[in-house]
Amino acid sequence: MRARKQRQQSEEKINNILEATLLVLSKNGYANTTINEVADAAGIARGLLHYYFKDKEDLVAKALTFGFGPMWDSSVGSITTARSPEQLVDNMIAVLKKNVRENPDFSALLFEMWVSGRRSAKIRKVFSDGLNEAIDRLKKLLQLASSVGLIKVNDSREFEGLVRLLLALYHGLAIQLLTNPEKVDDKKMWVPIRRTLLAAFESVGASE
Repeated sequence: MRARKQRQQSEEKINNILEATLLVLSKNGYANTTINEVADAAGIARGLLHYYFKDKEDLVAKALTFGFGPMWDSSVGSITTARSPEQLVDNMIAVLKKNVRENPDFSALLFEMWVSGRRSAKIRKVFSDGLNEAIDRLKKLLQLASSVGLIKVNDSREFEGLVRLLLALYHGLAIQLLTNPEKVDDKKMWVPIRRTLLAAFESVGASE
């Protein structure tokens, strides 16, 4: 019983540190984030932080892994309620708008971490794992949508291509919207984007 309580307290401390790390990273960026700032934000001594994490790179990699889960759960969860191709597309667009509006710093941080991953094998692996998880989840979502007739896919091997296309659009639009946030509410801008997404779903089942 005592050991279980100690493990629980340790997990709570680690989660508190990871949450604080994400906050500091989102505010300062990777290069300008220091171990001392994270320790101050978490309300702990620097020595305790080093007890749980090897170095800054280890801390950041684990914080990103910690942050990916809730983000994907929220995003994919909201898309699963779609009952038509139009609703599926509208939900996907809503997810993008929500992430840019509510988590602009974290969204920007993800792009910065992708760049940092070119110099850090540990961070690169976190991104690779996160991307693969996103692809897997979206593939399952589209497979479910296909099974109930929302979209038509003749060849199961096409799912990954469609998912990567959707992610490419998402990431490209996210960068642009972070740069020009006022465009999030530009209704005319979203008309061709919505049309393109609907066409992508409609063309998946077309024969070559």
